[in-house]
Amino acid sequence: MSRDRFATRAALLESAEHIIATQGVSALGVNALANAAKCDKVLIYRYFGGLDGVLAALGAERQLWPNVAEGEEESLGDAVRELLLEEWAALAADGLELRSAAAEAAGGASALATAVARQRSDSHERMIAALRERHRIPPYVDLPALVELVSAALTMFALRARSRDDGRALPATSQRGSQPIDPGTDEGMRRVEKMVGAIVRALLGEGE
Repeated sequence: MSRDRFATRAALLESAEHIIATQGVSALGVNALANAAKCDKVLIYRYFGGLDGVLAALGAERQLWPNVAEGEEESLGDAVRELLLEEWAALAADGLELRSAAAEAAGGASALATAVARQRSDSHERMIAALRERHRIPPYVDLPALVELVSAALTMFALRARSRDDGRALPATSQRGSQPIDPGTDEGMRRVEKMVGAIVRALLGEGE
């Protein structure tokens, strides 16, 4: 592969990453990508075989899901809570990771959706293995299921916050007066963090 080919391939991937991170997967088209990378669109097919190949390359070469590490928390409950909240914060702060999660949540069968699902699974496996090394897991707790459930909920809150930033309003307050959580505000984040802590403490306790 020539130096020009390496440079063009890299420019296409960087441009695809930028388009997805800022506008979403639906904005990634052949013409938009070629214009952003300042190259002929025929090169997208030559180097990647098309947009599916671009998405597959991004899935193989880019981080699409946060990879968090366990801290020094004494209790299992505190460790699980901090890991999940750290994952949520990292996901919400990264455009490519969050837009990739949105592609998966939308039910797409693209290579990007497949890649983010694989990276999330690998990250959670590492997280659970680390927790099991340092803590005693109660026999009544299905830790992988707990991690997946809470992580899925937090992912949806991160996506809702991004929708708010994109100008799409949240549902109005119901007639019963219940207040929907707006995770794009400080108050909404505090409500979510509080309930994550309550759920984890109820299942795992505050101490070993």
